[in-house]
Amino acid sequence: MKKISLIICFVLVFMAVRAQKVKNEDLIYDENIHTVLFHKMGDQLLPPVIRLGTNDRLSLSFDDMSDDSYLFRYTIIHCDYQCNTTTSLEPNEYIDGFLEGQIENYAFSVNAIPPYIHYRLTFPNPDMNVKLSGNYILKVYLDEPTDENVIFTRRFFVIEPLSRVDVRIPYYPKNLEFTRKKQQIDLTITLPILFNDEPIERTNVVIQQNGRWDNAKIGVKATSVSSNTLGFDYQNGIVFNGGNQFRHFDMSSFWYQSMYIKQIINEADGYRVILHTSYPRESKPYETEPDLNGHRVIQARKGQNSSTEGEYAWVDFWLKMPKIQNAAVYILGQLNDWQLDGNSLMIYDTKLRAYHGALYLKQGYYDYIYAVLPDGKSRANVTPIEGDHWETDNDYTIYLYYRQRVPEYDRLVGYRKLNTKELERP
Repeated sequence: MKKISLIICFVLVFMAVRAQKVKNEDLIYDENIHTVLFHKMGDQLLPPVIRLGTNDRLSLSFDDMSDDSYLFRYTIIHCDYQCNTTTSLEPNEYIDGFLEGQIENYAFSVNAIPPYIHYRLTFPNPDMNVKLSGNYILKVYLDEPTDENVIFTRRFFVIEPLSRVDVRIPYYPKNLEFTRKKQQIDLTITLPILFNDEPIERTNVVIQQNGRWDNAKIGVKATSVSSNTLGFDYQNGIVFNGGNQFRHFDMSSFWYQSMYIKQIINEADGYRVILHTSYPRESKPYETEPDLNGHRVIQARKGQNSSTEGEYAWVDFWLKMPKIQNAAVYILGQLNDWQLDGNSLMIYDTKLRAYHGALYLKQGYYDYIYAVLPDGKSRANVTPIEGDHWETDNDYTIYLYYRQRVPEYDRLVGYRKLNTKELERP
């Protein structure tokens, strides 16, 4: 009886841990799932954003390393501007159609080691659409949407483009200590007349740099309103670290070693790719080098179908530098869903005086950067390793939410995604 009790306790604890880690974020919960792509139809580099009431579509794909195919199911969850589940809405108030769908489009890999099964879904579709704007979570699971059955979650955004968002990055920030380093976001938003009811109290702004959420500005409030225009006049401005251009490597083929790849090893159970050793750039001058601002493009060599013929490899990252005390170092980018987790954590090798990390990646082109996370913090900083430059080419996305009264939920009524090259930078 004592053994049975211990087993029951273990199972309950395990289920509780699984339940706790399912969040409204871009997370994978099943170790067999890899390369989850979720973007606007037609281009891997487009964010998962669609306009309400249009024919915009999102493309979802992923690989499952399991031996057998499964009937995966999905549903969507409406969220507030902080990506917390909207408790004031029932699913049938924001879902048009069935409340649950099935992912029936799949294909087995061809000549890939290890083998995998590639799944695809287009959303919205005739079975399920959205009624309301706002933040959403796509939840994919087996059997039923309980936390222990969820295999991954993904954010997406449905917009009502009712507001105008104007942005500039001044050369001289309000705090002159930030000159030539930080990027100050000067923001002006014009609201339609229908949002005259408590415009400051009922609006929230979220500003995202590249694909990161750990350093996003969430719940930015206007400081003034005049003639339907929201102003954001903060004492030190709205400031992001400029950072640096992303590092990158091309792993679209295992037949040759492209720049930044030191060695490709063909092992019995698959490939291993060793990158050239990296070094800190914090004391080096800024250099313009094209990048994808942290994103990736899954692409195999010519003549291959990337979806089912693309192969996987363990990729080794080495960063030669003294150990940073009271902090952890992570590989950061879309290659690990921008997560600061155990998969992207780098371990310090005291003999080689270098950090080492490894990620399991599919053939393609990848951007990445090294980030430092101080102990006890949740916001990483790339500056100690990569440097901090005003000139850095960054993407910024501005989301404007308006809290509707009845029914009460956050409408996504303003959206703008732009690159610093497009901004007014005197």
